[in-house]
Amino acid sequence: PATWPAPGWSRCTDGRGMGVHNPAALPLLAVLGVLVLLYLRRQTRTRIEVPGFLFWDAVPEDRVRARRFRPDPLFYLQALLLMLLVGGLLHPYWTRSVTETHGRRHVLVIDRSASMQAREDGRTRFDAALDRARAIVRAAAPLDEIMLIGVAARPTVLSGFTTDHRLALHKLDTLRPLDTGTHLNAGIELAMLQRDRAGRQARVHVFTDVPASTQRPSEDRVFTWHRVGETDDNVAVAAVHVSQPPFQDAAEARAYVLVRNYAAHGKAATLRARLNGRPVFEEAFRLPARETRSFALRGFDGPGRLDVALETDDALSVDDRALAWVAARRDLRLVLISPDPRFADEVRRVSRVLPGVGLAHVAPEDFRPTRLQAGDVALFHRFVPAGTVPANGLYVFPPADNPLFPVRAEAADVHILDWNEDHAILRNVQYVDALPVGGVRVLAPPRWAQVLISSRTTRGEIPLALAGERNGHRVVCLAFDLDAGALTDADNLTLLVLFLNALRWLQPPDPAAPRLLQVGAPFFVPDGVGADGLRLSVPGADARPLDDDTFGLDRAGVYRVEGDAYQVLLYANLFDEAESDIGRPDAPDGDAAARTSTGSPPETRIGTRTVERAVPVEFGRWLYWLAAALLAGEWLYALARERRGQSA
Repeated sequence: PATWPAPGWSRCTDGRGMGVHNPAALPLLAVLGVLVLLYLRRQTRTRIEVPGFLFWDAVPEDRVRARRFRPDPLFYLQALLLMLLVGGLLHPYWTRSVTETHGRRHVLVIDRSASMQAREDGRTRFDAALDRARAIVRAAAPLDEIMLIGVAARPTVLSGFTTDHRLALHKLDTLRPLDTGTHLNAGIELAMLQRDRAGRQARVHVFTDVPASTQRPSEDRVFTWHRVGETDDNVAVAAVHVSQPPFQDAAEARAYVLVRNYAAHGKAATLRARLNGRPVFEEAFRLPARETRSFALRGFDGPGRLDVALETDDALSVDDRALAWVAARRDLRLVLISPDPRFADEVRRVSRVLPGVGLAHVAPEDFRPTRLQAGDVALFHRFVPAGTVPANGLYVFPPADNPLFPVRAEAADVHILDWNEDHAILRNVQYVDALPVGGVRVLAPPRWAQVLISSRTTRGEIPLALAGERNGHRVVCLAFDLDAGALTDADNLTLLVLFLNALRWLQPPDPAAPRLLQVGAPFFVPDGVGADGLRLSVPGADARPLDDDTFGLDRAGVYRVEGDAYQVLLYANLFDEAESDIGRPDAPDGDAAARTSTGSPPETRIGTRTVERAVPVEFGRWLYWLAAALLAGEWLYALARERRGQSA
């Protein structure tokens, strides 16, 4: 059956053509030939009952009947029955001319990112964008269809195509901007997918403060770009970083705050910081146009939450605050399993100068996984146990026959060529290529491991340091050996920092410490926890049950996930230069300027549109019904003929 387009008005006329949807069933008409052969076979074999062979020669051979095909009415009924069945399998149709009258379609893509919160002329850019979107909806003809798409960290269809313009206006009234960045291109791509449905195209309206010249829609003729916002008056907290030496308490921590002026003129501001609600820093300053300044905060009297706030008169306030965490010192027990007593003495000398770090030395033959306690870090030197280790572990120069890191070969005199400077273990590690690397085990990296430092030989790239997570525990592996005196040698400071960073990365996290994330990032509840029984607290709202094991951080502030056996604290900050730089000048592009609307929205009341098209209407099912009726008639005819034969 035809799918009628809706909404709209339609008028039908008579059919103007026929056809079939399944021509592959045409060979089935050969069954008619089989029926003819069956009738010929029955007619050429006449059966006569005689009492003996005495009069057999008196029966003449019916040669004429053998050569002529004389079908009876039953044959015609059966042939017609087969044709009806095959005709139904062909899916025949006749066309109906349909005249459709309907309105146009409009897709409204609305930017909900943080920069849309900038205030100009007493209202936000988002309010100005909504006013223009409402004008588009109100100017639409009664049959025009409206779709709403919101774009922030990810695009979302807010309302499908509808002629209920009051519903679209209600959706617009309930929209609020978010504190995230924007992926406007993703929203435009989603609009392009939705704009062509049932052969009807739609016009795409984009409401944003992003210049059209930076997006480059693929088809300018279907876009109307509604640009809002002109001011560049904004000063932002661009970054906050807490630097804390390994295994040191909060008094040794330093917090560095980067403030940037995105305006084309100088700005005055005051930077204030509070630790657990107590003031720890305050400074008034003036920042020249398009300049940055760094502030160093120190002298913390304990661990806790660090609130950084920028007080200034600018257009955007969401990037004037940030959250950080000053960690408390936690004791660490390092369990060393090594056959080399000299290496054990060197690790012991290093541990003595680290506050809160204790060392326990165990010989490889005496090691048992049950000796490890919760929170321990195991250091395996030239030894890898066969069983599962229930703790985070650092493996140094694993033996050739170890079960965890397959060793392919040995190498010597290798040089460091590449390293992953973004990993926490290599953070703040300078001159990585100066590490003292002697003998190296050429390892086959496991799937769960990430290569931190690598070199290259004639056989290809070889890993020198690996890191990853296995069976719920963190693992670090150094493919090179740490010779006696290497960690305490003054010339090997880089190696010592690498060793300490690895221990700090392996130390189990403090359950009370929050996780620092960027606004717009998703958070996944760990496997095995599940969302049942968990409650989520978001900034500016009450706690609610967590329905899914993942959610997005759409607001800057504090998030809390709590349950009977699981809880986590999240700090979400907005450090996004693209959102804070609200000036966003247009690139020199004439085409972009042509499709940018800065005044009142264009008139969209363009009346209705009439389209005439042929709609196929199948009638194969009626052939099946007729075949069923014919089958009943054929059966009644055959029954009547048999009765007449018996009576004769």
